[in-house]
Amino acid sequence: MFLDFGQSFKQFENAQRGGLWCCAVIAMLAASDETRAQQDLVPRDLPLVAPTKVWDNTTLEQSTNLLPAVESEKPTKAIQMESPENEPDRDWTNPASQNRFDSLIPRSGLVPSIASDDSRGSVIIGERSVETGLIKNDPATRVEALGFASKVELHPEASAYSSMQSVDGVVEVPYHPGDFQGTPAPAEPYNPVLDTATYYGKYFVPVQRPWVEWWRPFYTGGIYDPAIPLFTDVNPLTPHFLVYGDYRAAVGVHRNNGKPVRSIANRLNLDFDLRLTGTERIHWFMGPLDQNNRFTRLDFSDSSNVRFEDELDAKFDTLFFEGDLGAMTGGLTGVDAPFDLPFTFGKVPLLYQNGIWMEDAINGAAVAFPWKHSQALNWSNFDATFFMGFDQVTSPAFENNNQAANVFGTAWFIEAYEGYIEADYAYLDDQQGLGRSYHNTAFAYTRRYWSRISNSIRVIGNIGQSGPRNTRTADGLLLLWENSLISDSPSNVVPYYNAFLGYGCPQSVARAAGSGGILRNTGINFESDILTGYPTLDATGSNAYGGAVGINFLSTDFRRQIAVEFAALDTYGDDNLSVAPGAQYGVGTRWQKALNNWTLVRVDLMNGWLENASDIYGTRAEFRWKF
Repeated sequence: MFLDFGQSFKQFENAQRGGLWCCAVIAMLAASDETRAQQDLVPRDLPLVAPTKVWDNTTLEQSTNLLPAVESEKPTKAIQMESPENEPDRDWTNPASQNRFDSLIPRSGLVPSIASDDSRGSVIIGERSVETGLIKNDPATRVEALGFASKVELHPEASAYSSMQSVDGVVEVPYHPGDFQGTPAPAEPYNPVLDTATYYGKYFVPVQRPWVEWWRPFYTGGIYDPAIPLFTDVNPLTPHFLVYGDYRAAVGVHRNNGKPVRSIANRLNLDFDLRLTGTERIHWFMGPLDQNNRFTRLDFSDSSNVRFEDELDAKFDTLFFEGDLGAMTGGLTGVDAPFDLPFTFGKVPLLYQNGIWMEDAINGAAVAFPWKHSQALNWSNFDATFFMGFDQVTSPAFENNNQAANVFGTAWFIEAYEGYIEADYAYLDDQQGLGRSYHNTAFAYTRRYWSRISNSIRVIGNIGQSGPRNTRTADGLLLLWENSLISDSPSNVVPYYNAFLGYGCPQSVARAAGSGGILRNTGINFESDILTGYPTLDATGSNAYGGAVGINFLSTDFRRQIAVEFAALDTYGDDNLSVAPGAQYGVGTRWQKALNNWTLVRVDLMNGWLENASDIYGTRAEFRWKF
């Protein structure tokens, strides 16, 4: 039987408003026989493939033909419709020949719910609430639908589906092979050459191997030897030992503090890494050519007295164990890590806020709580680290005496509010009883604006020291404003502008002697190489304000770089709190080029004009070999 919904829609709507479904059906049957013969009960989206048990009701809501929702609760009825049994000549594998009912579906309120009968291909048209997803029917009801079928009855499984709750609007229904069509035949014959074409032109990226590479190699292809179970087969041993680092040789010709500084200096950085498992390792670092921030060099500052300075040192600068207590627990019990708890202890290097708030190796320990989130605070992801140090805490606040203070602190990393947040706190306890204990806090917020500016705002504050203010070594506030412009070539052309405002005498928690001042990241005119004594503008930020503006160019193959910058600062307020004697201005440039995948050359030039002090300049060239 074919019904004309198009010509009878108005009659159907009027009948529905009266709350009489049967009147609507009779109104549809009143359409001409010729039209009925040409029209199909159209389905545009949902195929009726008998014998199918139940269709996913959520797909019914995709209709574009709106029908006012039926608000009354009436019993669900089954109506005998077309089926393969009744019309064996129809091609039931053709979707265009299958019945569809989306023209009955309203957008809100109650929607028809459809199920097919296994034996007759009939359907259940019931009422389902869009809000709750429940099918409303009465299994005990049997009615006659004039003109539709000689017998109208409920679907045998209607009672089961009537109480079925939807999850996100989806109702789970039993599987039946008739619900799915067969795999379509490809338009073209299979061509294995095209499948492998995506791998054409691939090649190994050349890399420099570590100096020492024992047992399991570092990031290579191929099959590795099986891991070694220790207590269980969880978190097994995969030992390897690596020695890697870099060698740097530089020549510098500078003028600093009114004196010439000329030298050829050498530096060797060696990292030793003994990996035990996938999460545990012992790591140590040493610089055998430097001692107390002085490097083995040939000094010709005085042309009449060229001398060789030997600064050999066999002591370790860092030595620590690093692991995950959850993975270790899983290895003991034979189950996957029940929790995540990374930790470390020893002489541990700690770096927070890009080395601005802290960059030092301390004797102590740290533990992290990673990969957390908070729905209440709208934090999509955050990590929290807690650390403590009892020795080797280096800071100008304690006159760089690395045995004068203990430190206890926490660092939080939060992804929220369309940006990235860093929130840190530390308490430094003066062990010499000189009243220098204080609280050090830091906060940073980083995000992009208008897809054109990457911005970071950082605030570092020091409070709590006793004594007259001009004698306090850590008492003040530092505001840093860092910006880079996202150009049309964001990876190759990077203009930037960074500014700062320092009040009092702000300090980092701890800074290793070779890490420069707290303003090191403000610009290249505030960054020293330490190796040759390259001069900089005042990088303390004490009672001063200023900034740097520059542009950074990188080649399209990222093998060459040139940066040009202008920087300036001035002091204000109490001169006793300022380190800089007055206004300072500087221009600088940096050029570097990768010679291959393991060596590069770099050249730095700067000139500074200092008020109430001798002007400075710096020229250096460096060769670096990475391994």
